[in-house]
Amino acid sequence: THWRILKEVAAHGRQPRSSRAADGMNRRSTTLSVALGTFGFVASHVLAALQILQLTNDPLGVGMTTMDAVGADPMKCTNFDAGAMVRDVAIFVIWGLQHSGMARPIVKEWIGTLGSVEERGVYACGAIAAWGLLLFAWQPVQTCTAWHVRRTPVYRILAGLAMVAWGLTTSLGIMYLLPDHVYGVKGDYNDPSREKKLIYRWPYNMIRHPASGGWLFIAWGFAVLSMSLNHALWATGWTAYILLGTILEEQGLRAEFGPAYDHYSRQVPAFCPSLGYIAGQRPVQPTKRELASFSR
Repeated sequence: THWRILKEVAAHGRQPRSSRAADGMNRRSTTLSVALGTFGFVASHVLAALQILQLTNDPLGVGMTTMDAVGADPMKCTNFDAGAMVRDVAIFVIWGLQHSGMARPIVKEWIGTLGSVEERGVYACGAIAAWGLLLFAWQPVQTCTAWHVRRTPVYRILAGLAMVAWGLTTSLGIMYLLPDHVYGVKGDYNDPSREKKLIYRWPYNMIRHPASGGWLFIAWGFAVLSMSLNHALWATGWTAYILLGTILEEQGLRAEFGPAYDHYSRQVPAFCPSLGYIAGQRPVQPTKRELASFSR
């Protein structure tokens, strides 16, 4: 055993300098990928908590920005601030450009992450920065009233909380079930030895876009709870981004997976589970022979 180890050490010492340098760069890239992915994973939890505080108008009083104008002077309030609306729409545009733009291969190639192990981690960190901007730069459009749960009818509380709970289950669920798929935390994202396949496990066997679908339910769940103009604008902004972003994302998925994605999309809806899924039906992954027949 000792002799074998000595031989391996000697063989490593005879490696060309360029090969040893490449190995060192690969190790550093893997370490960076793990660090970026871990940061994105932790930061997502922090921002998710702050997002809930914002949407509920900071009931704990921690100083978070609020969806509505809490404690505004009734003599100086406004029912519609056009400047605030322009600002909020601009923030959503920035978010959309980051979230959809950085997912495009041409942008990945330009910033140097296309095909690298850091690709997913860099994207996640960019998304964290854009999400932070969306949180802290928000301005209420209507400042005369602020929603509070104590003034909300029970039926709206139940309906809104059910929507929010479902949205959190699907959007945050993939963070725990598929952390490498979302953040690249294992450091081997884009490893050429790993075959890329469509994911048929939960929640992707239920809806094609669990994160986007989850945020739709969260956004409109709070709109149902509050019935405020500010929450409605926030939900509308998310809806517009998600619908446009999904069109671009599905174009890329069809280009990457071809007939396999067409087969998958025919079985699985985009954002909301089908009645068939609720009844117990699950999508079936096609065999290689079936995939070949799709291409004919």
